[in-house]
Amino acid sequence: MNKRKISMIFFIIGLLAFGISLILPVDILEAYTNLRPVGIGTLIVCPILGIVGLLFAIREKTIVAALLNVLLILSFPIVMLIGYSLM
Repeated sequence: MNKRKISMIFFIIGLLAFGISLILPVDILEAYTNLRPVGIGTLIVCPILGIVGLLFAIREKTIVAALLNVLLILSFPIVMLIGYSLM
């Protein structure tokens, strides 16, 4: 595997996780937690994948991948901003 693409792979996995969390029904995790799938995806999954991708982007010295992974880390505030501005 090419080392130049590891940070982008983490970004793509994060985007897929975010997309899947948008598609899942809202009450699928109601027995376990009060968080909705979008909340779990943006609070836990996306920031973890973004931090790992950012570390690889810094190691690979790719600025574009680093910026994309920073957006993945900040996915919760971005989703909250968009959600409240649409209301």
